Amino acid sequence: MPTLSALYRYPIKSTAGEALDRATVTEEGLLRDRRFMLARPDGSFVTARRYAGLQRVFARFDGEQLFVMHDDHPAVSESRHAFARQPFQTGVWGDEFPALTTTLRLDAWFSRIVDEPVHLLWLGDRSNRHRDSIGVRVSFADGYPLLLTAEASLADVNARTDGSHVMAQFRPNVVVADSAAFAEDGWQRIRIGDVVFRVDKPCGRCVMITVDPATGERRPDGEPLRTLGRYRRQGKDVCFGQNLVAENSGELRVGQGVEILE
Repeated sequence: MPTLSALYRYPIKSTAGEALDRATVTEEGLLRDRRFMLARPDGSFVTARRYAGLQRVFARFDGEQLFVMHDDHPAVSESRHAFARQPFQTGVWGDEFPALTTTLRLDAWFSRIVDEPVHLLWLGDRSNRHRDSIGVRVSFADGYPLLLTAEASLADVNARTDGSHVMAQFRPNVVVADSAAFAEDGWQRIRIGDVVFRVDKPCGRCVMITVDPATGERRPDGEPLRTLGRYRRQGKDVCFGQNLVAENSGELRVGQGVEILE
């Protein structure tokens, strides 16, 4: 049986991942995953697709306190009680919805990181973004609440390239071990612990996977996107990983079995 080998969440969209031993699954994804996002004054969202160095920002949010740090900037900590919480219209890939402002201090900190004026936005305890196409509310994630990847699939990519790629480049929430390479392509429903997931759609990849998470810089050779484009293309998309929708809430723990229901 495949097993759950790793869990990751990203408190702020496009910043570094946080490895977890256990996590709570909600309708919107892992608890406290992608609850914050950067946006320009006009509401357009800001990601590491353009500002690859955002992946060198480490964030932690315990539900009350947000802590952010970067090697080249003094760390900042703010309580959610200090957030201004003013409605701010924004959007992610065509979904338009209101979020909430945080603090001028956080805005200024991130504006220095990306070298342009930005606001750090918060979803609040409940996202105002409902995706009718999948029937659930979603965080600031690109389009789905959760992303699954498999260790064997990454090993296959590494066997076809220089072998240096790491799972952090693909920014998954759920990582599976002990499966065949790309076996996840054939899964339709799975159960991990008490949580059942619908395996909804392959994840189309972009230039983000060419960013080295350790340096926050893009690889000049365009890998692994270049190699994936030769053998993992489905229509217009270059695919790696599967988007998940949870059918119920519950707890996940690293080491649990992954049961293939369909």
